[in-house]
Amino acid sequence: MPQNKTNKYFPLGKLLRLLLFLSLGLQFIVISQMYFYKADFLNDPEVLFIRVFRGIILTFLAGLILSYPILNLIQFLNRKMPWKKHMVKRFFLQFSFGIAAGLLVTPLILVPAGVIFKMEFDLLVILNNSYYLIILCLFLMTVMEARIYFEESTASRIKAEEIQQELLLEASNKAQVEAKVQIEEEKNRYAQLLIEKEKLLNQDLEKEIRRREEISKHLNESREQLHSIMSNLLGAAYRCKFDENYSVEYFSEKLFSISGYPPSDFTNNAVRSFASIIYPDDLEICRNTISEAAKTKSSYEFEYRIIHRNGNIVWVKENGKCIFDTQGQVIYLDGIIIDITRSKEAEIAATESQKNYKELMDFLPQPIFELDLEGRIVFTNKAGDDFFGILPEDPNEHVSALDFFVAEDIPLIIENFKKSAQGIKTEASEFTAIKKDGTHCPVMVFGTPIIRNNKIVGRRGIIIDISERKKYEIGLINAKNELEQINTTLEQSVVERTRQLTQANTQLLKVQKENLQSQFEVLKQQVNPHFLFNSLNVLTSLIKIDPDLAESFTERLSKVYRYVLENKEKDVVSLSTELEFLNAYLFLLEIRFMKKIIIEINIDKLYYDFQILPIAIQLVIENAIKHNTFSKEHPLKIEVFVDEQHKLNIVNNMKLRVTKFASTGVGLENISRRYALVSELKPEFIKGETHFIAKLPLLKTEKTETEKN
Repeated sequence: MPQNKTNKYFPLGKLLRLLLFLSLGLQFIVISQMYFYKADFLNDPEVLFIRVFRGIILTFLAGLILSYPILNLIQFLNRKMPWKKHMVKRFFLQFSFGIAAGLLVTPLILVPAGVIFKMEFDLLVILNNSYYLIILCLFLMTVMEARIYFEESTASRIKAEEIQQELLLEASNKAQVEAKVQIEEEKNRYAQLLIEKEKLLNQDLEKEIRRREEISKHLNESREQLHSIMSNLLGAAYRCKFDENYSVEYFSEKLFSISGYPPSDFTNNAVRSFASIIYPDDLEICRNTISEAAKTKSSYEFEYRIIHRNGNIVWVKENGKCIFDTQGQVIYLDGIIIDITRSKEAEIAATESQKNYKELMDFLPQPIFELDLEGRIVFTNKAGDDFFGILPEDPNEHVSALDFFVAEDIPLIIENFKKSAQGIKTEASEFTAIKKDGTHCPVMVFGTPIIRNNKIVGRRGIIIDISERKKYEIGLINAKNELEQINTTLEQSVVERTRQLTQANTQLLKVQKENLQSQFEVLKQQVNPHFLFNSLNVLTSLIKIDPDLAESFTERLSKVYRYVLENKEKDVVSLSTELEFLNAYLFLLEIRFMKKIIIEINIDKLYYDFQILPIAIQLVIENAIKHNTFSKEHPLKIEVFVDEQHKLNIVNNMKLRVTKFASTGVGLENISRRYALVSELKPEFIKGETHFIAKLPLLKTEKTETEKN
């Protein structure tokens, strides 16, 4: 259950401590006031103790009564009347509420107190107690509002700091590039200046000597400027030798925030060498990358790990180049080291989420595919590889989805794809597919657009083999044709008998056909492609926004389809098993609809051993979602409970859609027919003015009969 909003800032423990503190403080004020009017009451310690104890108890109870109404009032006013816009009106309302609450609570406290402590009250006592309780109410209101303001301000400040850090990271990347350019320009400028000074020195040595101090001053200013630039870079700038220990001659102060060690520790290997903090497995990567750059006399850029002073692993990115002497030997390495731990962890998490997504797709037995806007296949699951064949590894080679369907179906496929690219919903269509072995088979194709960043970038779909269903249909048609041929060849004398037999056979065939069709529709509903596509679209968004939540979503989606595959052949399952599946399914609905649906399940454990049709509850809930409109302000509320007749009730409020979805033939009639195959009990579906009620019979087992007896 979600935590009550009034407990967010004042849980019970904190609230009780606050009330005890206020009770003690108020009694101190009461005793101080009474001292000025009646100082002799301090002469009797026993009376004083009883007064104080009684006062603390009554004040504590009054505060307990007032606390949650005050919290709810403050939260209501914070939403409806902020202080900045309604200061006078809000002050008047809160002050009036404090007086009214104090006056109302006074008799509620004094009447029980008179009975328990045998106190006698006059008008002055009542007025004094009302005065103290009004003060308590106003002070309690002030403390609680200050605490709520402090908590909300702290949360806002933390969020602002996170945004600021992201902006600083982006700005620092830009500053790094600009700093490189500025450093190169600075070097070129001063190199040119030195050349000009050298020419002047050859012409007039004495003049050069007189200007030496001025040149020295400019150089010092340039060094200070360069040091300032280095200290403001996002990463740690360095100069080191290309030896075994990467002996450091210079490190900027930024190194301390990256590694936890001061730069002076590494200067000339004073305390430790920089190579000593590089992760051992990455030392060879560092040396090989720099060696290759030295051979080609080019810049180098690579990522590796270092060991922080606290023992943690830190991912860094190093950019630099080799400095050569006149003989072409590397004498220095100049560069910058940037901490990329956060981005690296996010990259690893995203990669793991993508892996989980692929594993989930491979778990499904039906071919899943994704196409680009040109109709080329860009992704398939394991079943898709068996259907289409393995996609080429070369990104320049493309496989068109149209190559796997007969020519007669291609115009309709292209039309559906164009509609999908325009955001127009398309219904499932029946086509003739060409498998990779060249054989033809009838399939049902469900498709939906792939939307990324509010833009349609392709089409995602699922292919369901309907060969078995086609065989049943052909068999029924052949049987019908044979019966008609028999009817035409029979003698006139047995026409009536033949009519009766034909009617019986036709009825039997109708029942068999309905049974086979019902079983097919049940299996099709169990692997609902539209529900799968909606879930995949949600999963695609979560992978980019919240990888951890995407991983949880993937696990629940896998659990839902594992349940479907494991129980699709069963007639009934235990209610406890169905509820475990329902919990995973409800988690997917909660992420998909974001508090637009509220589902409450209240079932006693004594019904857990009863049996029910698999996927029956999910069918009813999907029916409610399909036929009703809802939002966060007006959510769809669904209650699930067991009544006295041992029937599982699923009740939802009704606000029917103006434009209804086209029926797929899978629904409440499906449930009724499946119940008829396993029990004499029938489900009930009651449509009222404001609510729809589905009553599904719970079937008893030998265990439940024994427990009942």
